Amino acid sequence: MTLRQTQLPTKIVGNVKHINFRKLNSVNNPKSIHGIYPYRGKISSIDALQVIQQLPCNGTILDPFCGSGTILYEAQRHGLNAIGVDANPLAIILSKAKTQALDVVKILENSKEIIKKAKKLNTVKEMPNWAKKFFNIKTSEEVMRVYSFKEHMSDYELAAFYGSIALTVRACNHYKWSSTSTGKIIEPLVYVNFFEKFLTKVKKHIKYVNGSPSVKIIQYDSRKLSDAIEKDSVNFVYSSPPYFDALDYTSYYTKIIYEIDEDFKREEIRKNLIQNFSSYPDDMKKVLSEVRKVTKKGAIIIFVVGDKKTKDGIINGGEFFSELTNWKPAYIVEREYNGTTSQIWDKINKTRRKEQIVVWFNE
Repeated sequence: MTLRQTQLPTKIVGNVKHINFRKLNSVNNPKSIHGIYPYRGKISSIDALQVIQQLPCNGTILDPFCGSGTILYEAQRHGLNAIGVDANPLAIILSKAKTQALDVVKILENSKEIIKKAKKLNTVKEMPNWAKKFFNIKTSEEVMRVYSFKEHMSDYELAAFYGSIALTVRACNHYKWSSTSTGKIIEPLVYVNFFEKFLTKVKKHIKYVNGSPSVKIIQYDSRKLSDAIEKDSVNFVYSSPPYFDALDYTSYYTKIIYEIDEDFKREEIRKNLIQNFSSYPDDMKKVLSEVRKVTKKGAIIIFVVGDKKTKDGIINGGEFFSELTNWKPAYIVEREYNGTTSQIWDKINKTRRKEQIVVWFNE
């Protein structure tokens, strides 16, 4: 990835130093825990780490839209106490999977035992029809065999299970899926040994789990943050809020997961998420107001946002967010990307993707 970076006049509050947003040669880190599940719109772990490393390694950092826990995990590695909030129950499981302490030996033994028992089941619940169309029939049965033992899985194993489904389903069109597009199903559907995929996924990422310091993860509405988090208790806020174009965080791979796992109620989940463009400005005003309540004086608040294309042109995300409150940003950094998969959509939409990093200080 290359970027063009421009910066507005900078205002520094107290003794908090200026945060540098450096050029990155890559946004991906394959040798990490972050590939356990392809959560939509997740921030680059490399980008997150280069910001977090500039913060003091004490105090508390909050991500009010923690998603799959990328920022929380990198903050934990840096030694910060971290709090993650999200209304999506899948996000909560993924964030816990990345940050909770684990007994590696027990997890591996348990996963192997689940597979052993799954293979011996005499009867297996059939996969729901909408989800089943993406799988070879034998693979779909193996998925449901493992799913039968969901209650015996830790959050880490659940994340690996869901991630294995996402990886396996890509075979439906010969691995032409990405994290942002599906494509049509290509017959015949290829058989994938799900038992092997699941165990491989468990083994692949578990070595990256740190588990310390502890991370507090809360399933809650960030428009009501101060009901769940003590006021004046947070030193840093760092988040990539729901996309400015109101991205549906319950679609693609996640929709398939929600169809298979009956404990998820997709329509109920969607109602609780901020992904309605008409109410987006009011929703974010509420979130920013709540953020200010829970942060200490002098706290640094960083939101990574982006542009939105409308029929009337491009809305600049940095300008949009800076106008939501009467406390103006200390500075805004704008970056233009190329060399990423977003170029496909830029070509279709005749745009160039720009991202803004909005930085406030709670004075």
